[in-house]
Amino acid sequence: MRPRPSLLLGSLGILALLGCSGSDHSSSYYGPVSSYLVNAIAVTDIDGNGQPDILGLVSTDFGGTPTQGYVSTRLQGPAGAFALPVRFGVGAEPANLVVADVNGDGRPDLVVANAADRTVSVRLADPARPGFFLPATVLATPGRTPLDVAVGDLDGDGRADLVVAASGANSVLVFTQTATGAFNAPVAFTVGGDPQAVTVGDLDGDGTLDIAVATAANTVSVLRQITLSPTFAPQIAVDYPTGVQPVAIKAADLNGDGKLDLLTANWGAATSPGTQGLSVLLQGTTAGTFQAPVHYTTGYRSAALAVGDLNGDGKLDVAVANAGLPGDPGSVSVFMQDPATPGALLAPATYRGAWGPMGVAIGDMDGDGLPDLVLADGDIVVRFNLASTPGTFGQPVFFYH
Repeated sequence: MRPRPSLLLGSLGILALLGCSGSDHSSSYYGPVSSYLVNAIAVTDIDGNGQPDILGLVSTDFGGTPTQGYVSTRLQGPAGAFALPVRFGVGAEPANLVVADVNGDGRPDLVVANAADRTVSVRLADPARPGFFLPATVLATPGRTPLDVAVGDLDGDGRADLVVAASGANSVLVFTQTATGAFNAPVAFTVGGDPQAVTVGDLDGDGTLDIAVATAANTVSVLRQITLSPTFAPQIAVDYPTGVQPVAIKAADLNGDGKLDLLTANWGAATSPGTQGLSVLLQGTTAGTFQAPVHYTTGYRSAALAVGDLNGDGKLDVAVANAGLPGDPGSVSVFMQDPATPGALLAPATYRGAWGPMGVAIGDMDGDGLPDLVLADGDIVVRFNLASTPGTFGQPVFFYH
């Protein structure tokens, strides 16, 4: 598991979130030294008003001991105007989140990997209160430390399943969903190293979802043509090299050929940790296979990435959150795609961090039609896309959580 920086707050009280109902009204706890950190971020419309909202994943501790974290939601009303935060409790030391429709009701639900608890929290959208979530269903990963989670229908029954990258064994866990909305005990697929991050997508174009896992062996393990029902069948993963310590992974058609490519953000080696901070694995000529990685230099300690058309040229660009070395505020590296070479990236523009960015998402947060950068950078931070020069970003705007 990658190291996680902490934002020290002295004796400042942290909200007591046990049994959190998502209300701003909560008792306060005044303990010894305490800290909080927004260490992952998501952007999606959770209240159905057509405006993307912000969800920041907050890890907390009291006196150095991880305690219950929470997801802080910032609902967007009129374009660019955000409501006060509403908080939803999850497990201890939450590592990553995904917002997706788990139960098929058309509303985004919340799924969180909780590292210290060794659990996954599933909070379904509250049908009576748009933008709110019901109490969590908790899935255990005994003996494993969940670091990342992905959502998709892996067994073809029309119901979303959960795929968990859980450190502690060289396999990825799949929780299939039952007809009643519960989840079966996980099945494990062997991969080429200790799992650090996971994504799902139709990598070979056969109409079914595949799994790609970033591992501590400096590889991506690809599992295709997965068989979970009527009988589980073991699968042999195909491994592809990446940069050093990949800790985040995305699947996207970077070069516009209609096939999904793979991108990883790499935490890096002890020396020169940014030289392979971003790895791009374009698909080869055979569907579902990948070429040798192309590495791009980023800021130090790349922790997350997001893919989207940032300058409006119709080509996908890449933003990488870099946590930075100890004592350094980190940065965000923004790579525009080379218009002359599909799938190749130009040298990045670098934007200084505040506390060390650990997460990045892309969304239009002010209604101007331009995608903005939303960061987990100690707090929730937005850098707005500049209309005068699309693809460049303004000064950080902070939203407390």
